Amino acid sequence: MKIRKAVCLVGILFCLVFVSRNAYSGNGEIRIGGESLRANGQVIPHHDYFGPCPVDLEFGWGVIGMYPRVMEYHFERSDGGHSAGESGKRLPGGNRSMPVNDRWRLGATTRPFANYSGWVKLVIDAPERLEGRVGFTLHCQ
Repeated sequence: MKIRKAVCLVGILFCLVFVSRNAYSGNGEIRIGGESLRANGQVIPHHDYFGPCPVDLEFGWGVIGMYPRVMEYHFERSDGGHSAGESGKRLPGGNRSMPVNDRWRLGATTRPFANYSGWVKLVIDAPERLEGRVGFTLHCQ
């Protein structure tokens, strides 16, 4: 009898986790695929930059849509900055990826800013809310 109760409890917990994850991810018609970070046009492995500053960073995501949709999104940054909302970018559908990029120039060789860790977050507001975050570290020389 104890085993049966334990199995039932595990089944209930599994269902609750499944429902909560699906509720968080919306209807699943769009998703955020790969992410990338470039510094002065060069891909930065492991999102760790070593080099001269200031540096021009480009954060990239691939947004994938099952169906053609118009997407609204904005960017948020670890320093409290954010972009104005973007709208009217059309997802192609057919599970094809569309690139979405944000740029940020930062870094200095002065002591307090020579090593800096932060992040940029892509926030999709519509057709459903999703987020993708790229963390990074700068080592200015």
